[in-house]
Amino acid sequence: MALGRRAVLLLKEMQEAGLPTKTLISIIDDDEDFREALQGLMTSMGFRVEAFSSALDFLARTNIRDTSCLIVDVHMPRMTGIELHRRLVESGYAIPTILITAYPDDSVRARALADGVICYLTKPCDEDALLGCVSTALERTEPGEHH
Repeated sequence: MALGRRAVLLLKEMQEAGLPTKTLISIIDDDEDFREALQGLMTSMGFRVEAFSSALDFLARTNIRDTSCLIVDVHMPRMTGIELHRRLVESGYAIPTILITAYPDDSVRARALADGVICYLTKPCDEDALLGCVSTALERTEPGEHH
């Protein structure tokens, strides 16, 4: 994922709007190459990033509340991205979530957005669209919740 001109401008807008770019973005995807590409993009934009190969690995971390935005694959073994989002919400963790999938499905998309997911993107995702979703997610985080 090469850093596009629009992505650089978006980062500048986020900084000017006072959205801290040192917030923690957690990426959860069982596809190692895609996970590493996303991690590289988010790091190059100035975010702190933690990456996990499964939803269960993410849930096992010590402080879930440190995460300001989740970028999660929809289709993963043992727990899907949608199941993770629902579990977090039911547990009181309203972390803004972006779902990404290689297998788009309009009914899954509609359900996910109805459940409060910020964005539902198709792999390979456009970096400008992804960064726009991250910006929206961080704007929805309550003031003082950025980490």
